[in-house]
Amino acid sequence: LSQSEADIKDLQSGLELMNQQHKQLLAELKAQNTKEKRLLLPTSSHQQYVAFTAKLNKQYNSLNDRETVIFDTIVTNAGQGYDENTGIFVCPISGYYQFAATIVSEDGTDKNLDAELMHNGRQIVRLHATVYGYDEGTQVVNIHCAQGERVWIRHLMGAGDSAIIPAGFSTFSGALLHADQ
Repeated sequence: LSQSEADIKDLQSGLELMNQQHKQLLAELKAQNTKEKRLLLPTSSHQQYVAFTAKLNKQYNSLNDRETVIFDTIVTNAGQGYDENTGIFVCPISGYYQFAATIVSEDGTDKNLDAELMHNGRQIVRLHATVYGYDEGTQVVNIHCAQGERVWIRHLMGAGDSAIIPAGFSTFSGALLHADQ
Protein backbone atom coordinates (compact mmCIF):
# COMPACT_ATOMS: atom_id res chain seq x y z
CA LEU A 1 0.00 0.00 0.00
CA SER A 2 2.80 2.40 0.84
CA GLN A 3 4.42 1.63 -2.53
CA SER A 4 1.12 2.49 -4.29
CA GLU A 5 0.89 5.76 -2.39
CA ALA A 6 4.45 6.63 -3.42
CA ASP A 7 3.66 5.77 -7.03
CA ILE A 8 0.57 8.03 -6.94
CA LYS A 9 2.66 10.91 -5.52
CA ASP A 10 5.25 10.40 -8.26
CA LEU A 11 2.51 10.41 -10.91
CA GLN A 12 0.96 13.57 -9.45
CA SER A 13 4.36 15.28 -9.44
CA GLY A 14 4.95 14.23 -13.03
CA LEU A 15 1.50 15.47 -14.04
CA GLU A 16 2.09 18.81 -12.32
CA LEU A 17 5.45 19.18 -14.12
CA MET A 18 3.81 18.35 -17.45
CA ASN A 19 1.09 20.96 -16.81
CA GLN A 20 3.75 23.60 -16.08
CA GLN A 21 5.64 22.69 -19.26
CA HIS A 22 2.40 22.80 -21.25
CA LYS A 23 1.60 26.30 -19.93
CA GLN A 24 5.14 27.45 -20.75
CA LEU A 25 4.92 26.08 -24.31
CA LEU A 26 1.54 27.76 -24.84
CA ALA A 27 2.94 31.08 -23.63
CA GLU A 28 5.94 30.76 -25.98
CA LEU A 29 3.68 29.86 -28.90
CA LYS A 30 1.40 32.81 -28.17
CA ALA A 31 4.40 35.15 -27.99
CA GLN A 32 5.74 33.79 -31.29
CA ASN A 33 2.34 34.18 -33.01
CA THR A 34 2.05 37.72 -31.68
CA LYS A 35 5.54 38.48 -32.98
CA GLU A 36 4.73 37.06 -36.43
CA LYS A 37 1.44 38.95 -36.62
CA ARG A 38 3.22 42.14 -35.55
CA LEU A 39 5.25 42.00 -38.75
CA LEU A 40 2.00 42.47 -40.67
CA LEU A 41 0.68 45.29 -38.51
CA PRO A 42 1.67 48.94 -38.57
CA THR A 43 4.41 49.84 -36.12
CA SER A 44 2.35 52.75 -34.83
CA SER A 45 -1.33 53.30 -34.28
CA HIS A 46 -0.83 56.54 -36.24
CA GLN A 47 0.63 54.77 -39.29
CA GLN A 48 -0.87 56.09 -42.49
CA TYR A 49 -1.63 53.78 -45.36
CA VAL A 50 -0.47 55.07 -48.71
CA ALA A 51 -0.96 52.96 -51.82
CA PHE A 52 -2.06 53.67 -55.37
CA THR A 53 -2.53 51.93 -58.67
CA ALA A 54 -3.48 53.72 -61.85
CA LYS A 55 -3.90 52.30 -65.33
CA LEU A 56 -3.84 53.75 -68.80
CA ASN A 57 -7.30 53.52 -70.36
CA LYS A 58 -6.65 55.97 -73.19
CA GLN A 59 -4.29 55.44 -76.09
CA TYR A 60 -1.37 57.77 -76.64
CA ASN A 61 -0.79 58.29 -80.36
CA SER A 62 1.98 60.88 -80.29
CA LEU A 63 3.96 61.28 -77.09
CA ASN A 64 6.73 63.84 -77.06
CA ASP A 65 10.19 63.16 -75.65
CA ARG A 66 10.13 63.43 -71.84
CA GLU A 67 6.34 63.90 -71.78
CA THR A 68 4.66 62.63 -68.61
CA VAL A 69 2.54 59.54 -69.18
CA ILE A 70 -0.78 60.19 -67.47
CA PHE A 71 -2.31 56.98 -66.16
CA ASP A 72 -5.87 58.23 -66.33
CA THR A 73 -7.87 55.65 -64.36
CA ILE A 74 -7.37 55.19 -60.63
CA VAL A 75 -7.78 51.67 -59.31
CA THR A 76 -6.89 52.61 -55.73
CA ASN A 77 -5.56 55.79 -54.15
CA ALA A 78 -5.21 55.41 -50.37
CA GLY A 79 -3.61 58.60 -49.08
CA GLN A 80 -4.69 60.55 -52.17
CA GLY A 81 -1.12 60.93 -53.43
CA TYR A 82 -1.72 60.15 -57.12
CA ASP A 83 -3.28 62.76 -59.42
CA GLU A 84 -4.91 61.23 -62.51
CA ASN A 85 -4.95 64.66 -64.19
CA THR A 86 -1.18 65.18 -64.06
CA GLY A 87 0.09 61.59 -63.78
CA ILE A 88 2.21 62.59 -60.79
CA PHE A 89 2.36 60.96 -57.36
CA VAL A 90 3.15 63.41 -54.54
CA CYS A 91 4.39 61.64 -51.41
CA PRO A 92 1.95 62.54 -48.61
CA ILE A 93 4.36 61.44 -45.86
CA SER A 94 8.08 60.77 -45.70
CA GLY A 95 9.27 57.18 -45.81
CA TYR A 96 10.34 54.27 -47.94
CA TYR A 97 8.11 53.54 -50.92
CA GLN A 98 7.93 50.83 -53.52
CA PHE A 99 6.97 51.86 -57.05
CA ALA A 100 6.17 49.61 -60.00
CA ALA A 101 5.45 50.52 -63.60
CA THR A 102 4.66 48.58 -66.74
CA ILE A 103 4.48 49.99 -70.25
CA VAL A 104 3.28 48.00 -73.25
CA SER A 105 4.30 48.66 -76.85
CA GLU A 106 1.81 48.96 -79.72
CA ASP A 107 1.45 46.06 -82.14
CA GLY A 108 2.63 46.67 -85.70
CA THR A 109 4.78 49.76 -85.11
CA ASP A 110 8.13 47.96 -85.40
CA LYS A 111 9.51 50.46 -82.91
CA ASN A 112 10.73 50.19 -79.33
CA LEU A 113 8.90 51.99 -76.54
CA ASP A 114 10.97 53.55 -73.76
CA ALA A 115 10.04 55.38 -70.58
CA GLU A 116 11.62 56.25 -67.27
CA LEU A 117 10.52 56.42 -63.66
CA MET A 118 11.34 59.85 -62.31
CA HIS A 119 11.84 61.01 -58.72
CA ASN A 120 12.00 64.78 -58.29
CA GLY A 121 13.45 65.31 -61.76
CA ARG A 122 15.98 62.47 -61.50
CA GLN A 123 15.74 59.24 -63.48
CA ILE A 124 15.59 56.20 -61.20
CA VAL A 125 15.08 53.41 -63.78
CA ARG A 126 14.24 52.96 -67.45
CA LEU A 127 11.47 50.83 -68.90
CA HIS A 128 11.84 49.23 -72.33
CA ALA A 129 9.33 47.36 -74.51
CA THR A 130 10.65 45.88 -77.76
CA VAL A 131 9.61 46.29 -81.37
CA TYR A 132 7.60 43.08 -81.37
CA GLY A 133 4.35 44.69 -80.28
CA TYR A 134 2.43 44.12 -77.08
CA ASP A 135 5.77 43.55 -75.39
CA GLU A 136 6.13 45.01 -71.92
CA GLY A 137 8.78 46.81 -69.96
CA THR A 138 8.44 46.58 -66.18
CA GLN A 139 10.45 47.93 -63.27
CA VAL A 140 10.00 47.78 -59.49
CA VAL A 141 12.04 50.07 -57.22
CA ASN A 142 12.28 50.91 -53.53
CA ILE A 143 13.27 54.49 -52.74
CA HIS A 144 13.04 57.00 -49.94
CA CYS A 145 10.72 59.96 -50.54
CA ALA A 146 10.32 63.00 -48.36
CA GLN A 147 6.87 64.51 -47.94
CA GLY A 148 6.00 66.57 -51.02
CA GLU A 149 8.47 64.87 -53.36
CA ARG A 150 7.14 63.75 -56.73
CA VAL A 151 7.32 60.48 -58.66
CA TRP A 152 6.07 59.94 -62.22
CA ILE A 153 6.60 58.06 -65.47
CA ARG A 154 7.69 59.89 -68.59
CA HIS A 155 8.16 58.86 -72.20
CA LEU A 156 11.73 58.69 -73.43
CA MET A 157 12.07 59.18 -77.18
CA GLY A 158 15.14 57.82 -78.90
CA ALA A 159 15.97 57.28 -82.53
CA GLY A 160 13.53 54.72 -83.89
CA ASP A 161 11.38 54.72 -80.78
CA SER A 162 7.60 54.67 -80.75
CA ALA A 163 5.46 57.54 -79.50
CA ILE A 164 2.43 55.24 -79.16
CA ILE A 165 1.15 53.49 -76.04
CA PRO A 166 -1.99 51.38 -76.50
CA ALA A 167 -4.90 51.64 -74.06
CA GLY A 168 -5.65 49.10 -71.37
CA PHE A 169 -2.26 47.49 -70.68
CA SER A 170 0.05 49.90 -68.84
CA THR A 171 0.04 50.58 -65.09
CA PHE A 172 1.78 52.68 -62.44
CA SER A 173 1.65 51.75 -58.74
CA GLY A 174 3.23 52.73 -55.46
CA ALA A 175 2.94 51.96 -51.78
CA LEU A 176 4.44 53.21 -48.55
CA LEU A 177 6.58 50.44 -47.07
CA HIS A 178 7.66 52.24 -43.90
CA ALA A 179 6.98 55.76 -42.66
CA ASP A 180 9.79 57.80 -41.13
CA GLN A 181 9.49 58.23 -37.40
